[in-house]
Order: sequence, then structure tokens, then C-alpha cells
Amino acid sequence: MATQTTITLYHGTDWESALDILNSGLNVANLRRLQSTRTTQLSPGWYLAESPDIAWYFASLAPGSTEGGYTVIEMEVDRAEMQNLLARGSAIRRQIINVPFSGEQYWISPDAFAFLNARAVFRPYTGEDVGER
Repeated sequence: MATQTTITLYHGTDWESALDILNSGLNVANLRRLQSTRTTQLSPGWYLAESPDIAWYFASLAPGSTEGGYTVIEMEVDRAEMQNLLARGSAIRRQIINVPFSGEQYWISPDAFAFLNARAVFRPYTGEDVGER
């Protein structure tokens, strides 16, 4: 959960991809391979939600989720750094379309992966408030 100076966003994916992100960070080559045959809402990139429930929905649709299961991971980053990514177009915050619910998503450009790998914290989603850990 976000603090006053950070924001926590949620990404739903299959277990294999989650472990790869948690162990090695965001990887442009892996992203392009996984999204090469899929339609994306904005363009190829990493998608996150403000709500873990929305991330769970998308996790269930992830390639590989039917064979190996799926999960949600958290990304926590400084609010000012996320605002900087948004201001320079390396991230976009938009309403999710073509789904049976209302919600916001963040799209992250592959160009921002190295920045996030250096500045963000990636961890498994446990359902706990960060302050409770």
C-alpha cells in the first residue's frame, strides 16, 4: 500500500512471468515476446492497475495462466518519480476500456524499464497493507 511519498500499483500475470520480474526486474525482450501476438489497449508496454482486484482480473487472462496459474505483484515507486514518467510520456494513466467494470490503468513504456528496475520495489502481493509488514 502506498505511503504519502510512494504509490503502489498492481500487475497481474502468470507465475513464471511474476517470478522473472521479482528475480530479474522488467525485461524488454520478454515483454515484446509475450505481447507479440496479443492486442494491447495502448501499445506494447507494462500494464498496472491501482486496484489489486483489477490486477487479479487481468492475471486470469495472462498467457500461461491456465497451465501454470497466476498471481499479482506490487510495484512501489516514489510519487514524484511516477509523476515524472507521466509528464514525459513514459507512462500513461487511462481508464480501462472493454471490461465489465470501471477502473484506471497505468501503461509503462519499455523505455522506462531500466529506470523502474533501479528505482521501484517489486514484491509479491500478499493482501497486507505495507505498514503491517
